[in-house]
Amino acid sequence: MNSDRRCFCELAPLYALDLLDLEERLWVETQVLECPDLAEELAGYQDAVGLLPYAAPPIPMAADLKDRLFDRLGLAAISAEAISSPGISPDPGMFAIRSGDRQWQPHRMPGVEVVVLFDDAVSRMRSLVVKVAAGVTYPLHQHHGIEEIYMLDGELDLLGEIYLAGDYIRSHPNSCHAPSTNTGCMFLIRACMDDDYNLQSG
Repeated sequence: MNSDRRCFCELAPLYALDLLDLEERLWVETQVLECPDLAEELAGYQDAVGLLPYAAPPIPMAADLKDRLFDRLGLAAISAEAISSPGISPDPGMFAIRSGDRQWQPHRMPGVEVVVLFDDAVSRMRSLVVKVAAGVTYPLHQHHGIEEIYMLDGELDLLGEIYLAGDYIRSHPNSCHAPSTNTGCMFLIRACMDDDYNLQSG
Protein backbone atom coordinates (compact mmCIF):
# COMPACT_ATOMS: atom_id res chain seq x y z
CA MET A 1 0.00 0.00 0.00
CA ASN A 2 1.32 3.44 -0.95
CA SER A 3 2.14 5.36 2.26
CA ASP A 4 0.49 8.48 0.77
CA ARG A 5 -2.80 6.61 0.61
CA ARG A 6 -2.66 5.06 4.07
CA CYS A 7 -5.38 6.06 6.51
CA PHE A 8 -4.84 5.67 10.24
CA CYS A 9 -8.55 5.17 10.90
CA GLU A 10 -8.57 2.20 8.50
CA LEU A 11 -5.32 0.59 9.62
CA ALA A 12 -5.68 1.10 13.39
CA PRO A 13 -8.45 -1.54 13.80
CA LEU A 14 -6.38 -4.01 11.74
CA TYR A 15 -3.35 -3.20 13.89
CA ALA A 16 -5.36 -4.02 17.01
CA LEU A 17 -6.37 -7.34 15.43
CA ASP A 18 -2.69 -8.06 14.48
CA LEU A 19 -3.61 -8.35 10.79
CA LEU A 20 -1.06 -5.92 9.32
CA ASP A 21 2.28 -6.74 7.76
CA LEU A 22 5.43 -5.40 9.39
CA GLU A 23 5.66 -2.29 7.18
CA GLU A 24 2.06 -1.28 7.92
CA ARG A 25 2.51 -1.93 11.65
CA LEU A 26 5.58 0.30 11.71
CA TRP A 27 3.64 3.02 9.84
CA VAL A 28 0.84 2.94 12.45
CA GLU A 29 3.37 3.05 15.31
CA THR A 30 5.13 6.02 13.66
CA GLN A 31 1.83 7.91 13.42
CA VAL A 32 1.16 7.31 17.12
CA LEU A 33 4.62 8.62 18.04
CA GLU A 34 4.18 11.72 15.88
CA CYS A 35 0.64 12.43 17.08
CA PRO A 36 0.00 11.30 20.69
CA ASP A 37 -3.76 11.91 20.27
CA LEU A 38 -3.83 8.89 17.97
CA ALA A 39 -2.54 6.70 20.80
CA GLU A 40 -5.88 7.11 22.59
CA GLU A 41 -7.77 6.14 19.42
CA LEU A 42 -5.59 3.07 18.95
CA ALA A 43 -6.00 2.09 22.61
CA GLY A 44 -9.78 2.22 22.10
CA TYR A 45 -9.55 -0.27 19.25
CA GLN A 46 -7.26 -2.52 21.31
CA ASP A 47 -9.69 -2.43 24.24
CA ALA A 48 -12.56 -3.35 21.91
CA VAL A 49 -10.58 -6.28 20.46
CA GLY A 50 -9.84 -7.47 24.00
CA LEU A 51 -13.58 -7.64 24.70
CA LEU A 52 -14.50 -9.61 21.56
CA PRO A 53 -14.16 -13.06 23.18
CA TYR A 54 -16.64 -12.02 25.87
CA ALA A 55 -19.28 -10.80 23.41
CA ALA A 56 -20.17 -14.26 22.14
CA PRO A 57 -22.58 -16.38 24.21
CA PRO A 58 -20.98 -19.44 25.84
CA ILE A 59 -21.39 -22.63 23.81
CA PRO A 60 -21.37 -25.98 25.58
CA MET A 61 -18.44 -28.13 24.47
CA ALA A 62 -18.89 -31.77 23.51
CA ALA A 63 -17.07 -34.14 25.86
CA ASP A 64 -15.19 -35.79 22.97
CA LEU A 65 -14.37 -32.58 21.10
CA LYS A 66 -10.65 -32.69 21.86
CA ASP A 67 -10.32 -36.33 20.74
CA ARG A 68 -12.24 -35.65 17.50
CA LEU A 69 -10.12 -32.57 16.79
CA PHE A 70 -6.88 -34.48 17.34
CA ASP A 71 -8.13 -37.29 15.10
CA ARG A 72 -8.94 -34.82 12.35
CA LEU A 73 -5.51 -33.18 12.62
CA GLY A 74 -3.80 -36.55 12.66
CA LEU A 75 -2.28 -35.90 16.09
CA ALA A 76 -2.06 -38.19 19.05
CA ALA A 77 -3.45 -36.90 22.31
CA ILE A 78 -0.72 -35.05 24.22
CA SER A 79 0.14 -36.52 27.59
CA ALA A 80 2.81 -35.85 30.17
CA GLU A 81 4.83 -38.70 28.65
CA ALA A 82 4.90 -36.91 25.29
CA ILE A 83 6.85 -33.96 26.70
CA SER A 84 10.53 -34.30 25.81
CA SER A 85 11.77 -32.30 28.81
CA PRO A 86 12.25 -33.87 32.26
CA GLY A 87 9.66 -31.62 33.87
CA ILE A 88 7.60 -31.99 37.00
CA SER A 89 3.88 -31.42 37.41
CA PRO A 90 2.89 -30.63 41.01
CA ASP A 91 -0.69 -30.37 39.77
CA PRO A 92 -2.41 -30.95 36.40
CA GLY A 93 -2.61 -27.22 35.73
CA MET A 94 1.11 -26.54 35.52
CA PHE A 95 4.46 -27.78 34.22
CA ALA A 96 7.89 -26.96 35.63
CA ILE A 97 11.58 -27.76 35.21
CA ARG A 98 13.95 -27.26 38.14
CA SER A 99 17.28 -25.59 37.38
CA GLY A 100 19.11 -28.69 38.58
CA ASP A 101 17.24 -30.82 36.03
CA ARG A 102 18.18 -28.58 33.12
CA GLN A 103 19.91 -30.63 30.42
CA TRP A 104 22.06 -28.82 27.84
CA GLN A 105 22.01 -30.50 24.43
CA PRO A 106 24.25 -29.77 21.42
CA HIS A 107 22.42 -27.98 18.62
CA ARG A 108 22.91 -28.81 14.92
CA MET A 109 24.73 -25.46 14.71
CA PRO A 110 28.33 -25.78 16.06
CA GLY A 111 28.92 -23.59 19.08
CA VAL A 112 25.26 -23.62 20.13
CA GLU A 113 23.71 -25.53 23.04
CA VAL A 114 20.04 -25.59 24.01
CA VAL A 115 17.76 -26.62 26.84
CA VAL A 116 14.33 -27.59 25.54
CA LEU A 117 11.83 -26.26 28.06
CA PHE A 118 8.62 -27.19 26.29
CA ASP A 119 7.39 -28.37 22.89
CA ASP A 120 3.74 -27.68 22.06
CA ALA A 121 2.77 -30.07 19.27
CA VAL A 122 -0.58 -28.34 18.70
CA SER A 123 0.57 -24.71 18.36
CA ARG A 124 3.95 -25.87 16.93
CA MET A 125 5.73 -23.50 19.33
CA ARG A 126 8.91 -24.40 21.21
CA SER A 127 10.41 -22.76 24.31
CA LEU A 128 14.19 -23.01 24.78
CA VAL A 129 17.16 -21.58 26.58
CA VAL A 130 19.96 -21.07 24.05
CA LYS A 131 23.67 -20.65 24.82
CA VAL A 132 25.87 -19.43 21.95
CA ALA A 133 29.67 -19.40 21.91
CA ALA A 134 31.66 -16.30 20.95
CA GLY A 135 32.05 -15.70 17.21
CA VAL A 136 29.03 -17.75 16.11
CA THR A 137 26.73 -16.53 13.32
CA TYR A 138 23.38 -18.26 13.17
CA PRO A 139 22.17 -19.32 9.69
CA LEU A 140 19.78 -17.07 7.80
CA HIS A 141 16.25 -18.24 8.51
CA GLN A 142 12.64 -17.15 8.02
CA HIS A 143 10.06 -17.25 10.79
CA HIS A 144 6.86 -19.21 10.21
CA GLY A 145 5.37 -17.72 13.37
CA ILE A 146 6.27 -15.09 15.94
CA GLU A 147 9.69 -15.38 17.61
CA GLU A 148 10.30 -13.93 21.06
CA ILE A 149 13.77 -13.59 22.61
CA TYR A 150 14.62 -12.42 26.13
CA MET A 151 18.35 -11.81 26.58
CA LEU A 152 19.89 -13.36 29.70
CA ASP A 153 23.63 -12.75 29.20
CA GLY A 154 26.17 -11.47 26.67
CA GLU A 155 25.56 -9.60 23.41
CA LEU A 156 23.47 -10.55 20.37
CA ASP A 157 23.83 -8.70 17.05
CA LEU A 158 20.54 -8.75 15.18
CA LEU A 159 20.18 -6.72 11.97
CA GLY A 160 22.95 -4.38 13.11
CA GLU A 161 21.49 -3.74 16.58
CA ILE A 162 23.29 -5.01 19.69
CA TYR A 163 21.02 -6.51 22.36
CA LEU A 164 22.12 -7.04 25.96
CA ALA A 165 20.87 -8.84 29.08
CA GLY A 166 17.32 -7.72 29.88
CA ASP A 167 16.46 -6.77 26.28
CA TYR A 168 13.36 -8.26 24.63
CA ILE A 169 13.12 -8.92 20.87
CA ARG A 170 9.93 -9.88 19.01
CA SER A 171 10.14 -10.90 15.34
CA HIS A 172 6.99 -11.16 13.25
CA PRO A 173 6.00 -14.06 10.97
CA ASN A 174 7.84 -14.13 7.61
CA SER A 175 10.70 -11.97 8.93
CA CYS A 176 14.26 -13.14 8.16
CA HIS A 177 17.56 -12.68 9.97
CA ALA A 178 20.93 -14.28 10.74
CA PRO A 179 21.94 -13.16 14.26
CA SER A 180 25.52 -13.34 15.50
CA THR A 181 27.52 -12.77 18.67
CA ASN A 182 31.10 -11.62 19.17
CA THR A 183 31.16 -12.21 22.93
CA GLY A 184 28.86 -15.21 23.27
CA CYS A 185 25.39 -14.96 24.78
CA MET A 186 22.49 -16.77 26.38
CA PHE A 187 18.79 -16.11 25.88
CA LEU A 188 15.31 -17.47 26.39
CA ILE A 189 13.47 -17.99 23.11
CA ARG A 190 9.98 -18.99 22.04
CA ALA A 191 9.73 -19.79 18.33
CA CYS A 192 7.89 -21.91 15.80
CA MET A 193 9.15 -25.44 15.10
CA ASP A 194 8.44 -24.88 11.39
CA ASP A 195 10.83 -21.95 10.82
CA ASP A 196 12.64 -22.24 7.46
CA TYR A 197 16.42 -22.68 7.66
CA ASN A 198 16.82 -23.59 3.98
CA LEU A 199 17.43 -20.03 2.82
CA GLN A 200 20.36 -18.83 0.76
CA SER A 201 22.13 -15.76 2.16
CA GLY A 202 23.48 -14.60 -1.18
